[in-house]
Amino acid sequence: MPVTRYDRLFAHVASITGLLTGTQIEKLFSAVEAGEARDMATAAARTGALAGDVAAAIGILASELASRRIAENLEPASIVASGRAGAAKDRDSQIFPRALGEYRNLKQIARGAMGIIFRGEHRDGRVVALKVLPVQMVREPQDIERFRREVETITALVHPNIVRVFDFGQDEDFYYYAMEFLDGRSLRELVQDRGHLSPYHAAEIVRDAARGLAYAHQHGVIHRDVKPSNVMICKDGSVKLVDFGLAFQKASDVLTATGISLGTPAYMSPEQIEGGRNEVNERSDIYSLGVTLYEAAAGQRPFEGDNQYDVMKRVLFDVPRPPQEVNPAIPPELSRIIGKAMNKQPSERYARVTDMIADLDRFLESGNGR
Repeated sequence: MPVTRYDRLFAHVASITGLLTGTQIEKLFSAVEAGEARDMATAAARTGALAGDVAAAIGILASELASRRIAENLEPASIVASGRAGAAKDRDSQIFPRALGEYRNLKQIARGAMGIIFRGEHRDGRVVALKVLPVQMVREPQDIERFRREVETITALVHPNIVRVFDFGQDEDFYYYAMEFLDGRSLRELVQDRGHLSPYHAAEIVRDAARGLAYAHQHGVIHRDVKPSNVMICKDGSVKLVDFGLAFQKASDVLTATGISLGTPAYMSPEQIEGGRNEVNERSDIYSLGVTLYEAAAGQRPFEGDNQYDVMKRVLFDVPRPPQEVNPAIPPELSRIIGKAMNKQPSERYARVTDMIADLDRFLESGNGR
């Protein structure tokens, strides 16, 4: 499969921003050429070279540049050469300190548009995860205010199925918060490893994540970024909903988003893609939960496309393939639950997450003898 202008522009943007090294870009080009991924954004997300939301944001920009016929003669070799090996790693090691406040021995474990995640140790020996606001995002007072509101939002959410946040701090130019360190894997990683989960296992995981989501909704918080990579399965079997960086509180109508991404298009509800924030409510999260369950049980997302704009168009106008057609092992009842959650009309979805949880509980009880 030939590398397209979109792919070259994606790689160019990722290179000049330091998000991908030359070696990584070369590998992603090879994956696209071999047909292992339909485009660079998909390859970057699947291989873990970039977080899904970062790949999506770069993909949107690349699509816009491609539509304007920018850099038509940009060659892959020149892009690879510009992405000096180790540049992103070296940059992070120069920008971020080894300690912040009461936390030391920081080691980067994840990054995205909403912040960078480190593993760290409190002085009393506790292992924690630290979310640090990128330095470039603290230039304006409103950026810091949004980050502070994010912390306030999630600190107030104390539930077994929501990641626990317990500290916020500032150390010179670095703003951060500390949360429990989750020893486990994301739902996305499980699906990538196994192809798909058993219908009942998928339903159990999503049901538990839905319990955390229901608690957030009861406290007036809309997540807005529910997806498999934001559902963590810990080694003790517990399920945690993470990353409230795009959430907003209905009472104050203030976004806590600390980045420019508006969610990952494949998991966004039609009304969220259309951009009317006043229409984004609990049922929007329910739609995203349905897409997450679809992917976990079927092994693929309901809507794919050549780029993020194509995905958005499909979400808005296409009818998804029934999940039981993708994976015949999916029982009709689970397919019905997914379909109801994913209805394009918000009024036809579950009114509350608790209603979806009740249906999932009944489905799981009916399969006790499986």
